[in-house]
Amino acid sequence: MQFLSQAEDRIGEENWTEAIRLLKHILLLSPSADSIRNRLGLCYIHNQQWDEAIKTYQSLTQSNPDVALYWSNFGYAYKEKAESLSESDTRRSVIYQGARHCFYKSIDLEPFNSQHFIAIAQTFLAEENYSEALNWAEKAVGADGKVDFQDFDALFLICIIHLRNNQVEQVTSTAERIISCLPADEDVRNYVAARFAIVGSELVQVGAKYINPKILKAALIFMEAAKRFSPGNVEIAKIHQDIAEVVSAFNQYDVLKDDYQIIHGFKRLAAFSIINVLGVQDSDYERDRNFNSIIEEISNSTDSEVIASAQRIKTKYPTIYLLNSGFFARLEKAAMEIASKQQYQPQYQATNNSSDSCFVVTATYGTPYAPEVMKYRYFRDEYLTKNILGRKFISHYYRFGPIAASYIKKHPNVKKVMAFILGNLANYLPNEK
Repeated sequence: MQFLSQAEDRIGEENWTEAIRLLKHILLLSPSADSIRNRLGLCYIHNQQWDEAIKTYQSLTQSNPDVALYWSNFGYAYKEKAESLSESDTRRSVIYQGARHCFYKSIDLEPFNSQHFIAIAQTFLAEENYSEALNWAEKAVGADGKVDFQDFDALFLICIIHLRNNQVEQVTSTAERIISCLPADEDVRNYVAARFAIVGSELVQVGAKYINPKILKAALIFMEAAKRFSPGNVEIAKIHQDIAEVVSAFNQYDVLKDDYQIIHGFKRLAAFSIINVLGVQDSDYERDRNFNSIIEEISNSTDSEVIASAQRIKTKYPTIYLLNSGFFARLEKAAMEIASKQQYQPQYQATNNSSDSCFVVTATYGTPYAPEVMKYRYFRDEYLTKNILGRKFISHYYRFGPIAASYIKKHPNVKKVMAFILGNLANYLPNEK
């Protein structure tokens, strides 16, 4: 009893090696203690000593052929060993067959126990035999002759099988089956919602990592189910809304990418906005490089093309527009200002009109659509033009600005220095409201 108490403590600590040593010592003192041998087999499984576990349960099932628990644990020893092997390992199939043989034995002894059917379904799922996996999962649902909350594990497994088999629409119908057998207990519903939300969150991470819209759509279905089980859960509702927006953006992008009325630079910007929302972990350098490349391409388009593209995205693809509405709006505004200047005023004319270009800043950043250029333009229009000193500064700036801009364009090193200075100064300028 002392050794057993110590072994139980080690099991509680998940110190499987020490627990195994103590259990083996007990069996030396009492070789016929089958319950201790069963505990030893479970410790072997937890310690990933598959072959020792298999030998232990071979012995137990030979001496106790009518105990379903021993056959079931025997099957799990085989199942865990198979799952530890790579998918290319040819031994997996034979080992899974061994596991199923044990589970069949446990079903013969306990035909009402759904866990045995679920275990068989899981082995077929691991081998991507979806029809057999679904068949055994359905048998698990009806194992005890009724459908109630005790069948949740089997029904949830059916959801996973449909997901793996790319039948994501079937997840919704299976969720309906779960709802029909749920008790009114709020804790139970929250538990079910959490199970669906966990899978949904994991799918979001995978979908974001590989930028896979199909996986994100599956995540949305799981989160929709979670929201139905627990409609008052604010966190689930927020995750559901975020995923729904991204999925909607992907659906709109499938149309936008073939829209001839939108310039290529804006198509790239739309894709960049979606990826940015997903939080894909590009380096800051790579993200900035891609962004600057997009802005440079847009700046080479005509102002009318920029304006038309921005307005079309806003009206025809609102979800994409809202992902980065502030930036789309600033691009459109800048293009309209430049177009207005070119239409009504000769180039480089000194004037107080707010539509004139920021020569030095534009030359430094290489495009009138750079965020820093927009910030300086906003500061000029909203602050400098509204007082006497500011307007005098603008007047002098338009006299010498084009000369300075020309010099900056011809000297890359000066451009770098100016970018550093102007970038730091921009941090102190007010943001556009």
